[in-house]
Amino acid sequence: MTVDIEELATRLASGGALSSSELRELAASRDLIGLGMLAADVRARLHGARGTFVRVETLAVPADARGWAFELAPEAGEVRLDGVPASLDAAVAAVAGVRALTSLPLSGWSLDVLAGLGPLDAVLPALKAAGLDAVATARLDRLDLAQLQAVASAGLAIQLVTLGTPLDGDALLDALEQLRAWQAATGVVRACAPLPVEQPTDAPTTGFDDMRHVALARIALDNVAHLSAHWTRMGAKLSQSCLLFGADDIDAVPARDDMPHGPRRAIVEEVRRNIAAASLEVIERDGAWRPRGAA
Repeated sequence: MTVDIEELATRLASGGALSSSELRELAASRDLIGLGMLAADVRARLHGARGTFVRVETLAVPADARGWAFELAPEAGEVRLDGVPASLDAAVAAVAGVRALTSLPLSGWSLDVLAGLGPLDAVLPALKAAGLDAVATARLDRLDLAQLQAVASAGLAIQLVTLGTPLDGDALLDALEQLRAWQAATGVVRACAPLPVEQPTDAPTTGFDDMRHVALARIALDNVAHLSAHWTRMGAKLSQSCLLFGADDIDAVPARDDMPHGPRRAIVEEVRRNIAAASLEVIERDGAWRPRGAA
């Protein structure tokens, strides 16, 4: 199957979108380089040559947060709450306790965890009132429009939508197109990480398929501002590959680093080198996507 990459590139550069059938023709193409170029064009239209990263302080919140003690790294650009609160009251107490000590953007938990605390139309406004800025993550395979509408009604955002289990072919494109439609209706998704968080050990993906999926996500999700690589989960090499195929951001860079191999091999320096090696301008951001200063 022959795909006219130049014609598609011209349309995408002018802000046009591809039809569902065109996306499927593109997905069936074996021209990975051409696909990556199209994704890079979409990224350039949305973000120019900017490549961002954020250092995250992840706090494991105990089930009962009463008397909970914690410290925040001064390098952090976002505080992210993790764990499974015992109740909505416990979650509210944890958010309020952290908010009392920092003005940093504060995100928390997965949407799955929060849905386990009660109806989202009650849970999310309570957490917003306590000082939460965003839901940390949501899995696309467990997401629906009503949940996103609840996030929007509460005045919150979702920092990162992830692909839960591996998808390919029409199933992948169906999922991406569904997310695009939900985003058009709610506008609450800040970024997508298009590689699965679950991967069966007996069915590993290939680098070819991973990069094809990243590029297709950047092209299909033209109304989701950012495509992110998750540093903690992916590591340096895969994160950099994502930047070469349409991603513009590296999420979840640890805010703490003991630098056992010296400052030149510190995590943040490796992140900066990876972004620069992808020919992008290195910009550290905070959890609200505000620049903290260019490299």
